[in-house]
Amino acid sequence: MSISQNEIPQQTAAAPHDGAPTDHGLKKNSLGVSAIVFYIIAAASPLTGVVAIVPIMIGLGNGAGTPASFVVAAGILVLFAVGYLAMGRHVTNAGALYSYVTCGLGRVTGLGSASLTVFSYSSIQFSLYGGFGYYLSSLVRSVTGLDVPWWACAVLAMVLCLGLGLRGAHAGGMILGILITLECLMLIVLGAGIVFSPDTHAADGLTLEPFSVSALFASGVGVSVMFALTTFIGFEGSAIYCEEAKNPRRTIPRATYFAVVFMAAVYAVTSFLIVNATGTADAKGIAQSESGNLIFFVSGQALGPWAAHVFQVLIVTAIFAAIVTFHNNLSRYLYAIGRQGLVWKRLGHTSRVNKTPHVAAVTQTISAAIVVLAFAVIGLDPYTTLFTWLAGIGTLGIIGAQTIAAVAILVFFRRTKVDTRLWHTKIAPTLAILGMLAIFVVAVSSVELLLGTSGPLTVILVGLVPASALLGIGYALWIRARSPQKYEQMRVLLTSNDSTTPA
Repeated sequence: MSISQNEIPQQTAAAPHDGAPTDHGLKKNSLGVSAIVFYIIAAASPLTGVVAIVPIMIGLGNGAGTPASFVVAAGILVLFAVGYLAMGRHVTNAGALYSYVTCGLGRVTGLGSASLTVFSYSSIQFSLYGGFGYYLSSLVRSVTGLDVPWWACAVLAMVLCLGLGLRGAHAGGMILGILITLECLMLIVLGAGIVFSPDTHAADGLTLEPFSVSALFASGVGVSVMFALTTFIGFEGSAIYCEEAKNPRRTIPRATYFAVVFMAAVYAVTSFLIVNATGTADAKGIAQSESGNLIFFVSGQALGPWAAHVFQVLIVTAIFAAIVTFHNNLSRYLYAIGRQGLVWKRLGHTSRVNKTPHVAAVTQTISAAIVVLAFAVIGLDPYTTLFTWLAGIGTLGIIGAQTIAAVAILVFFRRTKVDTRLWHTKIAPTLAILGMLAIFVVAVSSVELLLGTSGPLTVILVGLVPASALLGIGYALWIRARSPQKYEQMRVLLTSNDSTTPA
């Protein structure tokens, strides 16, 4: 793709807001490393990954090689993060992926990426409301006998999430810290139970076979690595908080690398113990027979019946933590687009006291309510449709957006020469592109498994992903042709050293 110099933003500063009196910018220096780490981990929702994704990887992927698949997926993401964070030293904008693609591949592709990312994040958030409603409704029914509609539970989550979002990212970060700590403590208890319980295969000793090359490259390795990558979705959101972070040049990289390594360790070790608990030879068969109940089956053996009840509670809190993160991510994406005047300008406004993107937060909460209530009115199952379908297409979209961003990062450094480090600007980004492309191809070829659908429905759902990107590209072309002044406002904040400079 040929990119003219004019396609790279030349102004430094956010687009004008027409003097809007309610625009005060995001709250500066409000987030430290720990808060951003909590947001990244909460988006991935480790417990949700262990409960919902690990059984699929073991049963339909490479079986006992699942732990090694997490290591491979984490390796690809670390390679992506090298260039991603290097570019973050020169691009400071809450638009994150959108901003990077704009600087690297131009404004038209950038707005297409923004549209794709907003659609994908929205899909994932909508799906999480379905999962939350399903699990909380089931929990209430099992404890009290009351039959509370799943959509009512989802609406409750919306209200609570919006309340946290309006108070500020720092408030949500504290709540997430508590919830994530509880998740991890329970996974540690499960691991200890597996190791020391006489009722699991692990009692005979742990084997490192799940990390062997032969186990990794067993049949279904591509499917496993694809699903492993989905458990890290949201890690790229660290850059979204660059305008609110304390010393972002240090905070964002530290938070990102720590979160990826931490999640990789949690997923790899937990799945390693689960495989050992069932026995490496029998792991795939047991995962296929138990399906989504695999973790409850293993925890029942290792810890007793009480563990299943605790997991029922924690899966609800884990999904809520993920909702809070995607709510904040989406609010800041909409804020970044709104303040450029590309869509409704009020999306780019922040509240006077808390300096939160309150209009964007309310807007995307309303959109979530519309989708959730539409599924409820039609009578579709919240888990097998809302949760599964939208999580699948959202994941496919984010993998695509990350792949586009990886290309943009390589092009940006090649054109601007603002950073000439070979590993950070050429080698790592190139390897990341190859890895992301491979995963994207596997995701597309395994899309029916990813979505849990088949036939024309799959085509329609998957078609929404490129359609969302084309919508943004078409809108950008229309703006360029019909409103040159608005097109000129598609700017991204660029920094060099500690001062703001042109690209």
